Amino acid sequence: MKTLFIVNPVAGRNNSVKIWNDIKPHITYSYDFILTKAPGEATRIAQNAARQGFTRVVAVGGDGTVSEVVNGIVRTDTELGIIPAGSGNDTVKTLEIPPNPIDALAVIKSGYSRKVDIGKYDRGYFINVAGAGFDAETLNTNKNITFLSGSLAYIASVLWTLIRYSPRKAKVKIDGKIYNRKLWLAVVANGQYFGGGIKISPDARIDDGLFDICLVGEISRLEIIKFLPKVFSGGHKDHKAFEVIRGKDVQIEFETATAAQVDGEIIGFTPVTFSILPKALKVIRNNFTSA
Repeated sequence: MKTLFIVNPVAGRNNSVKIWNDIKPHITYSYDFILTKAPGEATRIAQNAARQGFTRVVAVGGDGTVSEVVNGIVRTDTELGIIPAGSGNDTVKTLEIPPNPIDALAVIKSGYSRKVDIGKYDRGYFINVAGAGFDAETLNTNKNITFLSGSLAYIASVLWTLIRYSPRKAKVKIDGKIYNRKLWLAVVANGQYFGGGIKISPDARIDDGLFDICLVGEISRLEIIKFLPKVFSGGHKDHKAFEVIRGKDVQIEFETATAAQVDGEIIGFTPVTFSILPKALKVIRNNFTSA
């Protein structure tokens, strides 16, 4: 069994190399590893690994690193493993991979392979969450907050974005049906979490062949602040402004060009289109949990 570890040395605000050095003594099987040197390189490395017949490619990094590796091995027989070493690590929460790197390494050794769905857009693929509106605008803000990490950084970014962003008219087309709304954001969820632990889509399943499209309608800024604490537990899902529609093909268009993101990376502006690819990726899961 050939295993390749792809390590992003700048993930987790440069903490991933320490994590990699900590777990290496615990790897009891033969392996290769590569440290990436530039954004996007993990995709090319993973593609080459799949062509070379590697059984498993393990992403050591955050959600961005995982997404890059996914783009390299989607629709192949190569399995994805994940050692969480980023700031948010949202993808592993849905997959129920342990947050502790040593425990996650144990999953690589003794876990099982299970096929999960993948989202597709015009320039690639995503495994976790895509969207447009307030969430993408918050990501832009989050890049400038370097003194916090994880959920605290995201909350600070949310509060700052609230000052300058307002809900706007949108047209969301889901499996051919059009929904006209005034929205803060539209989230296309394959996984359940984003923003460093925010459980935006509590009922999303990563292997059911459907997106959960989450629409947050027009409410006041004060209500958003009240709304925020509940999203970490999924307690927001019964709020009147929160709407979930399930579907396979989604197009999002705002009345003005609005930032869009996939797996926590800005991809440009609306309009954007997403579709789901059922069971398109093999992921190494925990034997003792299930999605």
